[in-house]
Amino acid sequence: MPWGFRNGNRAREGDIVLDCNPRSALVSLPRRKLLKTAAGLAAMGGLLAGGGWVVTRRHRNLFEVRREQTLMQTSVSITCLADDVEAAGAAIEAAWRQMSAVVAVLTRFGADSPVARLNRDGYLSQMPPHLRTVLQRSLAISALTDGDFDISVLPVLAYFESMRQPASLTARDRSNIELRDRLIDYRRIALGEQDVRFTHPGMSVTLDGLAKGYVIDQGIAALKASGIEYALIDAGGDIRSIAGVDPDRHWNVGIVDPKDANKVAAVIRLRNAALGTSGNYRIFYSTDKTLFHVIDPHTGYSPLNYASVTVMADTSVDADAMSVAAASMPVPRLKEVMATQNHQWLVFSRDCRSSWRSRDLPQISGQAQVV
Repeated sequence: MPWGFRNGNRAREGDIVLDCNPRSALVSLPRRKLLKTAAGLAAMGGLLAGGGWVVTRRHRNLFEVRREQTLMQTSVSITCLADDVEAAGAAIEAAWRQMSAVVAVLTRFGADSPVARLNRDGYLSQMPPHLRTVLQRSLAISALTDGDFDISVLPVLAYFESMRQPASLTARDRSNIELRDRLIDYRRIALGEQDVRFTHPGMSVTLDGLAKGYVIDQGIAALKASGIEYALIDAGGDIRSIAGVDPDRHWNVGIVDPKDANKVAAVIRLRNAALGTSGNYRIFYSTDKTLFHVIDPHTGYSPLNYASVTVMADTSVDADAMSVAAASMPVPRLKEVMATQNHQWLVFSRDCRSSWRSRDLPQISGQAQVV
């Protein structure tokens, strides 16, 4: 049985729409005592509860408890399906606290953040554990993808962001991009047990390509620690669900058509897994729409293979990073690399006339060629 909710807020990287079947019930859950007031109000369609979470009755003993707020410059929502409204609300608050704490560690903004200090000094001692975990995973994914994913793209990205937008690239711009592209090389990031340093001057890193996924994973971990079995965290182009042990429980996730954001191009069945979607149809840095927030580390320019890339993985950090890496891969290589990790995937060509997917992607609607 599918269940979920519909979210109208969209982020720059990729779009999803979650299908809702309000008649679905988690009949396997034990009944607990509900707050009578909350149950009564939710039965009438919805309740804005204390702490800013919203309650909607989905079935006789099933309530959707949801909170949405801005995090990582993105509209992020946490939804739990449970029969105990108060417990679900408390779990959501615990997840928000954990996610917010991790964001403070991984952001490149703010002069005192660990990443900002690393970029400024080229060296950071006494790394926070979350930062070391993310750096370690990023370097592993860089090696796996032969550098198609590389957190050291910040010199080029910062130059894109500094240009008057949208820009028409001049010869001087191209020269500056070429110079900055020479600074990109994940192999020049020396990661120790307690410290990290750059082995080449002028380098800097951004964790934008996987930090959001890691933050989602931390939120899911907090929900599980609170006893939540059925939940979903949606952060624009990144999403992860938990759906208990019943194989018939899942979320239907719609991938927005990159050609028309008012349409859904495909629907994927998501169960105890994560999706990461990167697209090139939202924000552009150049007048010809060839420069956007994804950068091919090998060229210094944005990859033009696809309009949208979606990757399914066990964790959001992997789905997030691998969707960025996949943007720079032609379909045959994408297929090969994803198969080594048992990741599923769906891509739309840049002109949106063709789409391809992995054989085992649980796509339940939409057309894509299996390769």
